[in-house]
Amino acid sequence: MLIKINPDREWEIIKFETHYNKPAINGHYPDGIVRRRELLLFAQCFLADYQTTKSSKYKNFFTELYRLTMETYFAWG
Repeated sequence: MLIKINPDREWEIIKFETHYNKPAINGHYPDGIVRRRELLLFAQCFLADYQTTKSSKYKNFFTELYRLTMETYFAWG
């Protein structure tokens, strides 16, 4: 049994990471930062899918995808 996520809290985390936690770089972002930002896009999709699905099977599926994506995002060195 997966632990349920709080979508409102998770949206706040994603909002902070996308809007306020930006590197101070003029010009093109390095590849590592671009890859991390792509993970945030995936996380947004998985969280939105989690909120819209009615099936508990798919809720568990999207929860796991979301958790793995965010875990990878925060573990990025």
